[in-house]
Amino acid sequence: MSSEMTLADFAQTYVPNDAEVSLNENLLTLKKWNWDYLDCLFFQKLAQKFVQANRKAKIYIFTNHPHVFTLGRGNERGVENLKDLTENQEKLLAFPLHRIHRGGGITFHFPGQWIFYPIVSINQDYTLEKHTSWLLKSVRDVLDLDFGIDKVITANKLMGVWRDRTKLASIGVGISKFVTEHGLALNINHDQKMFDEVNKINPCGISPTIYTTADSLVENKENLLERFHNFYLKRNINL
Repeated sequence: MSSEMTLADFAQTYVPNDAEVSLNENLLTLKKWNWDYLDCLFFQKLAQKFVQANRKAKIYIFTNHPHVFTLGRGNERGVENLKDLTENQEKLLAFPLHRIHRGGGITFHFPGQWIFYPIVSINQDYTLEKHTSWLLKSVRDVLDLDFGIDKVITANKLMGVWRDRTKLASIGVGISKFVTEHGLALNINHDQKMFDEVNKINPCGISPTIYTTADSLVENKENLLERFHNFYLKRNINL
């Protein structure tokens, strides 16, 4: 992929036809709901390669996936129990499992999630820690300020967004040649099929009963996924 390619060229060449796209100087924002996980992962790799060659560019991918599990590298930080899926547990899962290049253990995706994959360059001024902190706090702010969900907390060490000891969002970031991949998944709408499967495992090394969804905390549940997305753009992206 040529370093002379512009973001507009990239969008025209590689972005799926059915995606909603916005292009603003060095930022390409893409939304595509119900994106097959492996197809989206392939696009992430293309986006990552482009940003590696064009360090000022940013590509923000907003999506959700059909029911799927992913398994990270787990013990990068010396936390051995993160990679906690046994062979017998894997055989019990009703949905596909993909092993991917990110930290953390096993996690899950389903259509009721809101997922953000920011593909950006990491450097001395914008470190990986700053990147993960921004991801977490930007989601917390929307839940707090736009949806009135109180007591929402974030912490890099806890790897997510929490409320009253229940987990609303999980984060898992990979990096290659100082460009990020993967990101954050927020549980918006309850999905009984997925949570029945989650009860068979320990996502991110914690009890499956810890996980919750935003729709259990708000009165107006109508079109919650799209509403959250629109509030997030207005508050954090300024398109």
